[in-house]
Amino acid sequence: MNLKNRLSKLEQRQQKTIIEAKCTCFPPNEPPRLLLQAERDAVSGVLCPIHGERFSRFAGPLIYGEIILPLHLDLHWRNRHSPQYVKAMDASFPSDRWPAMNVVEPDGATRFVLKDGTEIHRQPPPSPVYDYQSGKAIGVLEGYPPKLRRTSTIASAGHDRDRL
Repeated sequence: MNLKNRLSKLEQRQQKTIIEAKCTCFPPNEPPRLLLQAERDAVSGVLCPIHGERFSRFAGPLIYGEIILPLHLDLHWRNRHSPQYVKAMDASFPSDRWPAMNVVEPDGATRFVLKDGTEIHRQPPPSPVYDYQSGKAIGVLEGYPPKLRRTSTIASAGHDRDRL
């Protein structure tokens, strides 16, 4: 192999590396896994500057579960995916709209609102928990896994005293 051919191949590799650095496509074996329609719209609305369409399909649906925190707000997803997937996700959520803010209403309901004011998800207020014997509300279930938060310490102290 002569020097001219070697230089030509080296230049081609450098051009390919530069092109790959601009690519914002999702890897073929890692389609985007998003549950909220607003997140899916954001990912679908961004085109790769090199290839155009960035993916062919969304990942299959998960078993039904409550959306406690939208994916783009959960930073742990970055540890479970390839660098190209993380790059594609970062390109999908522009900083002028994302991330959503978590707004807690006085009744306990939670809303996720984008910077431009668009509401992308709402969770109802926590479910009340009733005492089996008296039938009175003693607290609410919050978080995941669900934990009881008592609404009245006086009622809970009296309830505990009756059990002893």
